[in-house]
Amino acid sequence: MSDVDAALDLGPLDRRYLLPFDTQALPERRCDVLVVGSGIAGLVAALHAAAFSKVLLVTKARLSETNTWYAQGGIAGAVGEADSVELHIADTLVVGQGLCDPDVVRAVVSEAPEALAELETLGVAFDRAADGSIALAREGGHSLPRVLHSGDATGAEVQDTLTAVARSHAGIEILEEAFLVDLLTEGGRCVGALVLERGAREPVVVWAGATVLATGGCGQIYRVTTNPEVATGDGVAAAWRAGALVADLEFVQFHPTALDSGANPKFLITEALRGEGAYLLDCDERRFMLDAHPLAELAPRDVVSREIERVMARCGRPNVWLDARHLGKEFLKQRFPTIWRACREAGFDLARDLVPVAPAAHYMVGGVLTDRDGRSSLPGLFASGEAAATGLHGANRLASNSLLEGLVFSRRIARVLEKERPRPSPLRIVGAVDGDTACGTALVRGRVQRLMSERVGVTRSEEGLAAACDELARLASTLGGPALDAAAMESRNLVTVAALIACAARTRTESRGTHYRADFPARDDERWRHRLAWRRGEAEPVRIAVARGEQGER
Repeated sequence: MSDVDAALDLGPLDRRYLLPFDTQALPERRCDVLVVGSGIAGLVAALHAAAFSKVLLVTKARLSETNTWYAQGGIAGAVGEADSVELHIADTLVVGQGLCDPDVVRAVVSEAPEALAELETLGVAFDRAADGSIALAREGGHSLPRVLHSGDATGAEVQDTLTAVARSHAGIEILEEAFLVDLLTEGGRCVGALVLERGAREPVVVWAGATVLATGGCGQIYRVTTNPEVATGDGVAAAWRAGALVADLEFVQFHPTALDSGANPKFLITEALRGEGAYLLDCDERRFMLDAHPLAELAPRDVVSREIERVMARCGRPNVWLDARHLGKEFLKQRFPTIWRACREAGFDLARDLVPVAPAAHYMVGGVLTDRDGRSSLPGLFASGEAAATGLHGANRLASNSLLEGLVFSRRIARVLEKERPRPSPLRIVGAVDGDTACGTALVRGRVQRLMSERVGVTRSEEGLAAACDELARLASTLGGPALDAAAMESRNLVTVAALIACAARTRTESRGTHYRADFPARDDERWRHRLAWRRGEAEPVRIAVARGEQGER
């Protein structure tokens, strides 16, 4: 149990629906499989499900505006001659800090080579070495090179390729710029969703035999993030309102090396650059990671982010320095063209200058709790990718395992759906919302970002987390009544997910992986070797035991 009273209480946000409705009075669509989200997880789920069912893919913005598109580094997979599934499993378990689900890790890593080969078949062009073999990069936490990449824009290559295939697929209907309002439930089962198209005055009812959430993360709850503006945790918030368990929310990964510039979102500088030999330097131009971890600049991301934060505090600077000058101009321009251009646009020559970098909120480890086939605790609802808490990452994600997770889990979900062949069952559902005053939105995003950045960032404490929980509760009290437009709905989702993360972080009184408590700096396996899951209407978390003795710790 927690040492503090961190029971979950979201007040006005603890309501079933965002707006009042009667499905009988709304326009409707029907599909066998509804996929919400258009990154790698959503596109792969849609493509595989379309082989045997009618698929509707709904996405909040344009099809390509996803976290996948921004992913630079690549996709991890044990495809090299010196590598093996067992080595990839071991690295994943070590970085996960004792909270990985070993069965899930084995399932995902074992399927990686086949899934990656399928991407190539669809047209994804991974870089090749001079001998024609796949070129592999090394990133933080990996014991050897195993990351497949397409230059330094792997996510864009994957996104563009899958988008083109999906647009040309006769079995996939695509609805862009459509906001997920809420998941519909009846008899303890998810039966579809309410979706609000841009410019529409009322939502559309989508009746679906099965719904796959692939809505991505929530980086926009932080002031400094690598995530696009659409990453506001909508899927996780909707699933929580629908009664699905959400888990591992205290674990938010900060990427150590975002370019310290005025851009928002921050430009990510992939750790593949450090994998090729770039250094991190402090204000005295000294390599500080050599003393911090045996893997130096290639330590797990949580270690590097915390050390950078310490150095920034010691030096009184908002950044540290990334030094790639010794790698040479021609190599840098050829291997990292996207980073080269972004640095030049920001006024830095990667081959001649020290480049300022700092941690930025990057990846939500937690999400909708699923089993190894992507099923949530709510029948009819599946989740894949960053919106899911699958147990693959534990307390900290191994670099480049994220695209792999979405790829493999969406394939696994489709295999389940092919056996079950779910069909839509239209019925009447009436949703009520207390209060007549419409939900406000003014300045909500800025207030949430300030609070989360100051109180629930890389380093946390009881004092800061308690203040965050209290202020988020006060903010929630201003968001009563129906949310009648997408901006109001997004504000509700931002506050909901932020409050869930803050409460989970306050509950876990230890430090583990991405969750670092200055007041509880040690990992505590005796009391905290379990995952925390939360359900709407229940103040205390469900504690999920984790298999011991299989975590590959070293």
